[in-house]
Amino acid sequence: MALSGIWPRIAGASSRRAFDAVLGVALCAGVLFRGFTAERGPGWAIVAGAVLVGGSPALRRAAPLPALAVACAGGVLTTVLAVSEPGLIALGLTGYLAGAVSERNAAVVTGVAAGVALAAGVQIGEAALGTDTAMGPVALIGMTATALAVGNAVRSRRELDLALRERERRRAVEQRMHIARELHDAVGHHIAVINVQSGVAAMHLRSRPEAAEEALAHVGDAARTVLDELAAVLRVLREPADEEAPTRPAPDLSDVEHLVSSVTAAGTRVAWTVRGQPQQLAPAVDLSAYRLIQESLTNASRHGHGVVRLDLAYSPGELCIEVRNAMAQTSGTGPAGAASGYGLIGMSERVAAVGGEFSAGPQRGREFVVVARLPTATRGEGV
Repeated sequence: MALSGIWPRIAGASSRRAFDAVLGVALCAGVLFRGFTAERGPGWAIVAGAVLVGGSPALRRAAPLPALAVACAGGVLTTVLAVSEPGLIALGLTGYLAGAVSERNAAVVTGVAAGVALAAGVQIGEAALGTDTAMGPVALIGMTATALAVGNAVRSRRELDLALRERERRRAVEQRMHIARELHDAVGHHIAVINVQSGVAAMHLRSRPEAAEEALAHVGDAARTVLDELAAVLRVLREPADEEAPTRPAPDLSDVEHLVSSVTAAGTRVAWTVRGQPQQLAPAVDLSAYRLIQESLTNASRHGHGVVRLDLAYSPGELCIEVRNAMAQTSGTGPAGAASGYGLIGMSERVAAVGGEFSAGPQRGREFVVVARLPTATRGEGV
């Protein structure tokens, strides 16, 4: 696989170098043939012009700017000798690559410097050889400027394409993270319920069949919810452009009572209160609040013990959510129950996305407390 990927690049580079070499020989031969057959000037000048014009294509890939300087010198000599066509071709080829490897400002500076050098060179050459060209350096300067501009435009286009591809890659990564967060928040809670209730069913299967049956019913309800959540996510993935595709409504705070019931059914007692006058929340805030409560209750049921206290406090322009649970003591380095990892990161990101404030951690070494202050209207982009 590695060789199959490298070989085309080697073959491509070799073919390009071979093309440049053949082109350089052809340009050199053209200058020599026209110069000597038409007796355009001194032999040394014809040979020097042929070498410069023919050598510049061979240098252009390894050193584009020096190759352009060589082509400018060759172009001056061929123009003074009235054999301008090979020199113009060499300037076009080297100028294109010089523009393609230069930033815009550098390409402009290169063009100005090349124009000044070409104008001065033609004047000096005409004076030295006693010739008089009809067009002077105009054709040389025009070809150089055009080649530099085209090469730089191609470079800019490539950079734009790369930037667009990078932006699409970042958007794809963000979308994957969003889907992963949704799955973690939506499915993790119900998987925890299934885990707890299946253990309850196994424990009471022989001694208390009715308790085992009730636990298995909870397992079935949670499993169906998980399947519904997965189906909704998969539907979005399969039909991203279908705006009419049926989707389940996003959960919000009106579903908290059902959420608390499912946690209670899993064996964790929840005492929850609502203070203040409930307000209409922006959809992104409503979803973030629900997911934060869901994740907090899931962490409390997994790692804590005793009663979990959930408090929702409404005030003008703000909703404060507080979740407290006692941390179970372990034989390790400290208390368990301190939710960590992607759960806390996800909650923090959700709250920050809607312009809220988030904090979580142990208090007095005995309780784990999650506090989120959410604006009733989004200040950010939403979730």
